Amino acid sequence: MEVHAHTHTARKKWTHYFWEFLMLFLAVFCGFWAEYQLEHKIEKDREKQYMKSLLSNLKADTMQLNQRMQFRNEKMAYFDTLMTLLKSPGLATNTAAVYLNGFWAPIGARFVPNDGVLAQLKNAGGLRLIQKQVVVDSLLNYDTETKYIVDFENWERDRLIDLSTYEKVLDASVFEQNTQYKYPEGIFIIENPAGNPPLLSYKKEDLDQFYNRIQLQKRINAVIMNGFYKLQVKAGRLIALIEEKYHYK
Repeated sequence: MEVHAHTHTARKKWTHYFWEFLMLFLAVFCGFWAEYQLEHKIEKDREKQYMKSLLSNLKADTMQLNQRMQFRNEKMAYFDTLMTLLKSPGLATNTAAVYLNGFWAPIGARFVPNDGVLAQLKNAGGLRLIQKQVVVDSLLNYDTETKYIVDFENWERDRLIDLSTYEKVLDASVFEQNTQYKYPEGIFIIENPAGNPPLLSYKKEDLDQFYNRIQLQKRINAVIMNGFYKLQVKAGRLIALIEEKYHYK
């Protein structure tokens, strides 16, 4: 009968297990660290892209605010002229000017903010991507001021949509006879009425109501112009802040 000798495997030292554990730990840690760094880089890239888009929106807002300020400043001239004419003893000999200024007085052009990027950031929880809190605070402050202006313009439209005071004094056929419509562009050109077309009413009561309506429009217009100015200043500061913090200059 043969006797086989048993071979014994040498027991591994504890240091061997320690190094195996350490290498496994380092491999897992490095994997998590690499994934974290990749996600961090992706978020930083997204943050910078959002900032570029926000800058574009803010600059578009600034341009639009300049246009709306100019338009409303022109409306102020229409209001002032109308109010002067309506209180003038020579009103009957200046009705052409009443019609010309009376046409433009109720015309509006509302401010429509370019808020698509900011709305996306707020709705999708993207504000957390913006690491600079001072930028977040300034953005939200600008958004609040923008909503105030939009709401006030909506209130202006609802408050002044009734044109009955105009219709008591101004004859719409005079506007029609002196308006050139261009299609398909959808634009129109207003010409100064020839002569002095008569008003529908010269009653003091009707003229006073018309004057009061114009004066109300002037006051509301002044409030909105002040709001535009404040919003324009905030937009300029926000643009400068983003350019400084993200080195876009």
